[in-house]
Amino acid sequence: MAIYHLSMKIISRKNGYSAVASAAYRSGSVIPDDRTGLTHDYTRKRGVDDAVILTPVNAPSWCGDRSVLWNAVEKAEQRRDSQLAREIELAIPREISREAARETVLAFVRENFVSRGMIADVAFHHMDRTNPHAHIMLTTRAVGETGFAGKVRDWNDRALAETWRASWADHANRALANAGYQEEIDHRSYERQGLEKAPGLHLGKAACAMEKRGMETERGEQNRLINSLNLEIQVSRTRLAVIQVQENVRKRELSDAARRAAEALNLTIPAANASADTLREFIATLPQECGNAWEMTPEFVAMNGKANDIKREGNALVKERDILEKEMTGLRKARPVASILSELPLMTWAEPEYRKRQLRFWKLEKQIESLLRTYRAVKERDIPARRQAFETQWNTWISPGMAELKEKLSAREAERRREEAEAEARRKEQEYDARLKHHDNHRLSRETALAGVITGLGRAREPGTGRITRYMMLSNRAGEFTVWGDELAHYPQSVHDPVNVYLSPGGAVMVSDIREGMPESHETMARPERVRMYSGATVRHVLEQMRQGWPSYGFPALPHHWPDNFYFSDDRRPVASPLPSAHRVDVTAYAAPEQLMPVVFSTERNSRTLNLLLCKGPEEVLVGFVRQEDGLRPVLALPSPDYSHLIVSTITENGVCLAGYGEAINHDADTPYPPEPHLMQFRLKGHHDRLLAAVHKPEEMPDYLFRQLGFNQTWHEWKRDEQHRQQQRRPGHFRGMSM
Repeated sequence: MAIYHLSMKIISRKNGYSAVASAAYRSGSVIPDDRTGLTHDYTRKRGVDDAVILTPVNAPSWCGDRSVLWNAVEKAEQRRDSQLAREIELAIPREISREAARETVLAFVRENFVSRGMIADVAFHHMDRTNPHAHIMLTTRAVGETGFAGKVRDWNDRALAETWRASWADHANRALANAGYQEEIDHRSYERQGLEKAPGLHLGKAACAMEKRGMETERGEQNRLINSLNLEIQVSRTRLAVIQVQENVRKRELSDAARRAAEALNLTIPAANASADTLREFIATLPQECGNAWEMTPEFVAMNGKANDIKREGNALVKERDILEKEMTGLRKARPVASILSELPLMTWAEPEYRKRQLRFWKLEKQIESLLRTYRAVKERDIPARRQAFETQWNTWISPGMAELKEKLSAREAERRREEAEAEARRKEQEYDARLKHHDNHRLSRETALAGVITGLGRAREPGTGRITRYMMLSNRAGEFTVWGDELAHYPQSVHDPVNVYLSPGGAVMVSDIREGMPESHETMARPERVRMYSGATVRHVLEQMRQGWPSYGFPALPHHWPDNFYFSDDRRPVASPLPSAHRVDVTAYAAPEQLMPVVFSTERNSRTLNLLLCKGPEEVLVGFVRQEDGLRPVLALPSPDYSHLIVSTITENGVCLAGYGEAINHDADTPYPPEPHLMQFRLKGHHDRLLAAVHKPEEMPDYLFRQLGFNQTWHEWKRDEQHRQQQRRPGHFRGMSM
């Protein structure tokens, strides 16, 4: 039987192949390789029947010399991963003659490859055996009088592969028809042909030879299994046609039963203007009523009654069997009353009675066993099968209505979300307009900065003067503030950036990023009057605990020069050397937890590389390591004065410097409800994008830590609210609803 096989591959230098060696092997000839100096001699190779080179009309004469051709191909390719040639291997139908097969293959090659400008080296193998096939080596470059030119990328188009496969099927089918055969081969898979058949596996040369010698191979066994499965599929399809007629009748009966059961349960579709909660409750309830509906069908009542009758009959037989067993036990234990009255043993006259009861006992055993099998068949096979069929019809009956209900529910919920979004937008717009009436420049001074997160930027009429000028809205724990001034245009800030706003010596409004500190020219002027002092020894102790407790993370050695104390200003920025007049808030007495307490961590998803790990330190300080451009570095993280974000500082040999900031994620764009308080985002030096970090075991974390990290809720508060929301969404159980 003719089979279809056509495979394509690239002969690449990257995979260790040579175009010269490949051509010599397929043609069974000897070709010297000018590039390597080797000579490839395959003249002793068996099975090579013929080899032909086909060239385009514009190709020079030297292309017909196999040795010159493929050495020229090797010379044209300079890269070590060059693609040298394309090979196509195809199976030739055994039904056609040798000459017809040769002409068919050559016609296929001329039509599809030579006509496009390729040079084809065609080798015919095993033409007189059971596996006739051809190898076609194709060049990848255009050819001219002086040699090969650039590569033709159009020949790599994947659509051509489908064209070539279909073309070979057409050529082979014409050859089969000319030879008087009606069968055809098809390049498409069974699935594309719409046939329910499993494809076989390619045996290969070695496995095919073993199968011919009567030896079983793994692939041969798999092919035999596939053939048997295909036969079963064909038989099953015939049986299915008969069963389908019977099933259609049964479905009509079940559909009627489902409708009658629904009417008995008083199930009616909600009205078109029903609320979203009503629709959601009905959608959740309707599938659950299937079990109640099934138990009300006459079919279930009859089958369940039959099972109960069998059970009662079986129980009666069991009782009778137990009585017989007791009587037989009594007969076996009987003994002669007086041996002097009779020389015969008692069993001589008791044997008939015992045998009669024994036969009855065996008969009862068989009846009980038969009833048990029948009972199990009804309860474990028939009833579940009929219930499953009923459920299918039930779902078929309710699916159109369910789809309509779900569409209504989606529309109601979308409308509710839109109304909530519009209300929220109106509220924010009103708040925004109200804030534009504020003028908080009087809160700025030369000595202290107004710190906050930018919530709005733009141009509007300044309250009091009425002139159009720039404004910046700030938000912090103390409230909402609006600062005005044309000089704000010189600071390219964005919404959500944390900034310091202060006055210059000349009285102009100035802005600096809180992550980068204030400009050098204003740093002396803006020195804090108070500094917080933390114990350097306590911080070092926590870091050493982390290095010893988690050695697999590869934490670096701590700097040799370690300060006795760390100083931070009121805005939690590091201070190198506080002024003598500054008031020092001594918090060195605070100790770190006795055991390491991880608070926030971040790792790469694929490599599991640690990017950030912060543990509980003394007082409000978090101590840990952060990955920067040169590796992991020890850091301190303190909450901002308004607890809106974390300020992260790196500890180096030269002191403490600002590394970035982190903030809690308190909003989710996909839901109006607050998200679970367990994610933070950090903007750090050495990371171009934001770094996402997670709270370690938030359900076990103390509530005060959530406030320090900047979360609006603790985990327990969020969990309580989430349970309350779930209770509100949970549908109740009800039966029926009027239109």
